[in-house]
Amino acid sequence: MKGKKRKTNIAEKTDCQCVMVIKEDANIWKIIRLDLDHNHELYPGQSNQQFSGHKYMTDMEKSLIRTLNDNNIATRQMISIISYLRGGPTALPVKKKDISNFRTKINREIKGTDMTKVLDNFRKKKSEDPTFFYKFELDDENRMKNIFWRDGSSLKYYADFGDCVSFDTTYMTNRYRLPFAPFVGITGHAQTCIFGCAFLKDETIATFKWLFETFLESMGGKHPQTIITDQDKAMKTAIEEVMPNTRHRNCLFHIKTKCYSKNIKVFAANDGLYEEFEDIVNNSVTEEEFENLWREMIRERGLENNKYLTKMWETRKRFIPVYYKNDFFPFIQSTSRSEATNARFKQNVGPTYSINSFVAEYDRIVDSIERAENLEDHYSNQKRPKELLYGYTFEKQAQELYNRNIYKKFQIQLQATSTLTYKEIEEGKQFEVWQRSNQVYKAQRIRRYIVLTNLTQGNEDFSCICAKFSKDGILCSHILKIMIEKEISAIPDKYIIDRWRKKDMRLIRKRVEETTIATNSLLRFNVLSRKSAAMNSKAAKTEEATDYLVAEMERINLHLDKLLAPKSIGETQSEPIADEQVQTQGLKAYEDNYTQNQLEDPERIQNKGRPEKPKRMKAVIEEAKEKAKKKENKKKKKQTTNENSGTIYNSNSISLLTYCNLNI
Repeated sequence: MKGKKRKTNIAEKTDCQCVMVIKEDANIWKIIRLDLDHNHELYPGQSNQQFSGHKYMTDMEKSLIRTLNDNNIATRQMISIISYLRGGPTALPVKKKDISNFRTKINREIKGTDMTKVLDNFRKKKSEDPTFFYKFELDDENRMKNIFWRDGSSLKYYADFGDCVSFDTTYMTNRYRLPFAPFVGITGHAQTCIFGCAFLKDETIATFKWLFETFLESMGGKHPQTIITDQDKAMKTAIEEVMPNTRHRNCLFHIKTKCYSKNIKVFAANDGLYEEFEDIVNNSVTEEEFENLWREMIRERGLENNKYLTKMWETRKRFIPVYYKNDFFPFIQSTSRSEATNARFKQNVGPTYSINSFVAEYDRIVDSIERAENLEDHYSNQKRPKELLYGYTFEKQAQELYNRNIYKKFQIQLQATSTLTYKEIEEGKQFEVWQRSNQVYKAQRIRRYIVLTNLTQGNEDFSCICAKFSKDGILCSHILKIMIEKEISAIPDKYIIDRWRKKDMRLIRKRVEETTIATNSLLRFNVLSRKSAAMNSKAAKTEEATDYLVAEMERINLHLDKLLAPKSIGETQSEPIADEQVQTQGLKAYEDNYTQNQLEDPERIQNKGRPEKPKRMKAVIEEAKEKAKKKENKKKKKQTTNENSGTIYNSNSISLLTYCNLNI
């Protein structure tokens, strides 16, 4: 064999006796010595140093990887599963990178058909559950721009808990870099639920208007009472246009965090400024108190020219808690619910995943949320004895009526009463409550809270200036203090709202159902479905009950036909075609319009949100050290590779230390 003469270094020592020596003679390489004796094992000692010819996966393993990939299982977990089936990590002939490469190959197979598969998936869901909702928006090239969908169970949650919505967008969840936008709510157990979600092409006013209009359409036109978002200006404008009667506030946490990051030196140089700032922002009782204390803080600390604090003052009515104390934002002041939901999705999906894979993950999360809510209902309804803190009769009442998560929050307020004292200003009508001065953990300022009452038996009425009941739906410690001191035995029923009760203790929700029935047929369908499902569950227990219910359903069906039929010839039907039927017909025409041609996947966009990780500017010396370190590591890696392959080079001859499985 011919080849060019290479200048190489010869290794000084080797423990291997398996040697092949070749020598160049007149530009021809000749084998002059061959010794196949070995004094070592015939395979590499390290499992991660496999020969490329020995890396393989069986068809069954590839099929398993496809199944695991469809369920968004992480590559490291795939390694564990396959190695276990093989008999252990040492028996696995592939590395993590090999499985990762195979997953990339699988994901490339659906390129160009991703949105078509999503549409097929949604059609299947719609056929199985008529309350499932989805909607696309396409561009001129039949390419997907925006997509929104919500599960049938989300309609049920929104009917019960849609008074408060948290909304935020996030990135790095799909290969197209489309912003992910979930609508998140708070359940009766103060847990997080998902009302619906969307992928958006951009974050402009027009896109957000389309999204909010679609969301309201999917919920039968029911607007939330309150919504909390970040400070996006386009989002703010869209909410004002689409939901003008919804109370909108910005996330307090993000604004405060940004304030601290921009004023690190200011807070470090002013001793006590941080504590004063937190107290004014979080604990002000009235708008007048906040504004007076803020001006005083700025004047005394000499912060008149601080740009960010000036901007906070100008936009204070967008995020300061005291301006929202009478609005229902149960136990939240930030978009943390949305961020927790985003983080939950990102555990199993990432920037290389398709939309179809994301939808599968969405289904799993929605199912897990519903299971968790049902489990909470089960635990809350169990008649297990629980220890009372103080043994008050109204404490026992709260224990019996509240579900366990809300009861824990009620106990926190009840415990706080032990640190309070009070003064009766007007007998039976007005009280003043404040924190005792002999506490170890003292507040920045001792505030006096005014509690107005009507203590007439049977007509008890309470209100506190802190307005916790308006915001969170439970009584504050100040009212509970007066109830204790005046020996009130029970909490008036109107102060235990229905959404916080145990499931079997909830009141008959006439108001909710009347509102639901008056909204449109989609929500009416949801109400009827829940009632019929409960009857079906009962009747299915015995054959006799099943026959009875089937007979009654047939009788009711005939009666409905008569009820909905025109009263006389030529008379139009009393009610137009049901909204659900109109929606189905419109959706079919809508789908037929864009399914005549192949539905194109969205383009990979440059989003305005989360940027690429910035690279820190480095000094010349630091760059030189890193360059030298990389060069040294590369040299060591090359030397290690040469030693493992058993090769020794010489200017006149090359000794090849070879393993037995190398073809000579």
